[in-house]
Amino acid sequence: MNGRMNPREAGAEVFSVRNSMQRVLNSITRFALIPVGIWGMVACGYHFQTAGIIPAGLEPIFIEVFENRTNQAGLETTVTNAVVFEFVKRNEAALARNAADASVVMKGVIRSVELQTISTRGRDVAGERQVTMRIDVQLVAADGKVRWAAKNLSGQEAFSASNDKFLNDERQRAALGLVSMRIAERVYDRLIDNF
Repeated sequence: MNGRMNPREAGAEVFSVRNSMQRVLNSITRFALIPVGIWGMVACGYHFQTAGIIPAGLEPIFIEVFENRTNQAGLETTVTNAVVFEFVKRNEAALARNAADASVVMKGVIRSVELQTISTRGRDVAGERQVTMRIDVQLVAADGKVRWAAKNLSGQEAFSASNDKFLNDERQRAALGLVSMRIAERVYDRLIDNF
């Protein structure tokens, strides 16, 4: 031919160059944002959970069902499951299948659950409520000696209130589930940090 491109070929070539430039810019942007994201996590105190080292003589641990001293039926199961899940997630080898195989038994007490209104919608109508839970935990050896203890661990979570009592109860249970998971993280962290 005479060296000239038809308009269709020229458009395809421009599109191809534009596509290539866009991919390069996207790659540069992605790689530039990674350090910014990492800096953001470090600056706001975010840290990755690690298995940590459980002190010698405290493994394996058997986790008993926590004692529930509140009026929240079934909360002992929620809290115990959260603690077991945290140990499984971070160091499953630290758990015993039964108390007979354990070096220590984890015993916990759910001391209180408090509910308070933190904002209102109009006169005498709760808009948002907050639930606060407090627990005590200890590791007890076969001889009855307490080898480790953490007292008054607490967590709280807010939830939207409704005029529907059943919906409020469901939201409160969900908030207590979140609080249970946070407290379970604290139990594990406190155990590996205390020694």
